[in-house]
Amino acid sequence: MKKCLDIDYSITLKAVQVEITEDDDPANFQRPQDKIIKFLMKKLDLKTNLYGGDPETIQDQIILDVENAKTTRNQKMRETLLDKALKALQEFEEPVYKPDQAKDLVEEETLAEQKLFHLNNIKERKQRVLIANEMAKLAFEENLIDLAFDAATLATKDEWDPIKDHDLIMAQSESHAILAKCYVEYLLEEEIEIGHKELVTLDDD
Repeated sequence: MKKCLDIDYSITLKAVQVEITEDDDPANFQRPQDKIIKFLMKKLDLKTNLYGGDPETIQDQIILDVENAKTTRNQKMRETLLDKALKALQEFEEPVYKPDQAKDLVEEETLAEQKLFHLNNIKERKQRVLIANEMAKLAFEENLIDLAFDAATLATKDEWDPIKDHDLIMAQSESHAILAKCYVEYLLEEEIEIGHKELVTLDDD
C-alpha cells in the first residue's frame, strides 16, 4: 500500500473539476485514491499493533473493535464488539480546536494549524460514515437487527455531496437498503404479512 502512495498520479489544482471549499482538502481531488488507501492502512496498523498499547483516540478504538468483530469466530464476541463500537459511535463528540500556548505560535501559524485540525475533523467525520455502514452490514448478517438498524441510521443521518463524496453516497445507499430490510424484519415480528396494500396479519385467511 505504501508503494501505491508513491505512484505519481497527481493532477494539478487547475484540472480539478469541482469547487473546493474550506471543508475540502485539495489533496483529496488531486490524488483521490489516497484517502481510501490511507484508511485501509490505518485499519491494518491498528490490527497489527500488538505491543503498542491501546489506540490513541476513541475513533481508532471504534475502528479496531469493528475490525476485530469482522475476524473473530466467536459470535458472542462479535456481538459484544459491535455493541461496544455502536455505543461509542453514538456518544462520540467531535474534538474542538484548542491552541497549545506552549508552542508560542504567531497568528498565521495558529490559523494554519486550526485549518488542518478542521480538515482532519471533516476527514474523520466521513470515516465514521464508512465505519457505521460496515457495522450495519456485519450486524445484519449476524441477525442483530436492532444493532444493524441503529448503525445504518447513523450512517445515513448526514447529507454529502454526490460528486465529491461518491464513496459516502455508496455507503449510505447500502445502509438505506439495510434499513429497509430491518423494517421488513420488524413487520414480520408483528406478524404482518408483506405484499398487501392493506396490512394483513399471518393469522388472517
